[in-house]
Amino acid sequence: MDKEEILAKSREENKARDFVEEAALAKANSIALGVGIIMCGIISILRGLLTEKGTEPAVWTVYFSVLATTMLVKFFKLRRRHELLLGLLYLAFCVVFFVFYLHDLLKAA
Repeated sequence: MDKEEILAKSREENKARDFVEEAALAKANSIALGVGIIMCGIISILRGLLTEKGTEPAVWTVYFSVLATTMLVKFFKLRRRHELLLGLLYLAFCVVFFVFYLHDLLKAA
């Protein structure tokens, strides 16, 4: 394949892509994850202050499931080992908080 064929193929592959929109979406996702952890922290702190029950496991279950999904999808697309490790770590946190949530739920019933 010569230079012109490679360039033509690249142009064809990227024809429908909007790189500005992709960059904006990546930035928005990054900010959303940061806001999510802040909100989980606020909810847990308020629960601790107002009910004396400590952290809220349900919100952390949801948050860590989002993080685990994000990292595992990135791993399957990019094949970077650190994303697999983080994805599995976040998945473990998700499972732990889900067990705490079920424990609280069953204790209340």
